[in-house]
Amino acid sequence: MNISVFDFSGIYDNESFYISYGGSSFIRVDCKDITGTNCFCDDMAVIEIKKLIEDNNIPARGIHFIDSGNYHYMSKIMTDYIDEDFCLVYMDHHPDMQLPAFGDILSCGSWVMNAMDSNKHLKEIYAIGVDEGLISKIDPEYRDKVHFLSTESAISGVYDGNLPVYVSVDKDVLSADSLLTNWDQGDMKVEDLYYIVDKLYKEHEILGIDICGECNPDQEGMELINGVSASDEFNSKLLDIILGK
Repeated sequence: MNISVFDFSGIYDNESFYISYGGSSFIRVDCKDITGTNCFCDDMAVIEIKKLIEDNNIPARGIHFIDSGNYHYMSKIMTDYIDEDFCLVYMDHHPDMQLPAFGDILSCGSWVMNAMDSNKHLKEIYAIGVDEGLISKIDPEYRDKVHFLSTESAISGVYDGNLPVYVSVDKDVLSADSLLTNWDQGDMKVEDLYYIVDKLYKEHEILGIDICGECNPDQEGMELINGVSASDEFNSKLLDIILGK
């Protein structure tokens, strides 16, 4: 199983899951020197990121850790490499279908919309845990193409179709009592997220999964310590579930 760690902010210097985890082979991709990547990803940055993906032979089919929610647009970039029809299932407190403030630029808040516009293989979308108040603000052209599920509904079952699935997890869907991210957060329990991911892997062909929602390295004091340790533990546990340990 290909496991990649895309390091934009330096936060992974403070985590050890990819060093100590069961002897698995990780590819750590240093993206810190790429400009134009924080929250928004300009065209030149997309080219540089894709070159790193291709130079390191990182396929969409794998496990990808993609730093904080500021870089959730990596999900759109990774799914660009899927060459068959698929279903996207993502867990996020935010819908990520927000028109950019300027231009037609890829962002952490627009990546789902960008994928819908550009990826001919993306046939169905299921969003889990998105704040209901934010759903109502989405342009109906996009909102009506997405199945929005509460945590309770997702536990009962997410997707009953036959398409292979790509999964994206933003930890901001979790309650702040569970772990800290650098965005406002939802109220999902960690155990429920684990259950949903496990159920998806048991019931569907999973093309790939990415995980974001690390805290930022410039967060200070106990907030950083708690955020890093909880995220590090979360990443290890999620790997256990995905890899069937």
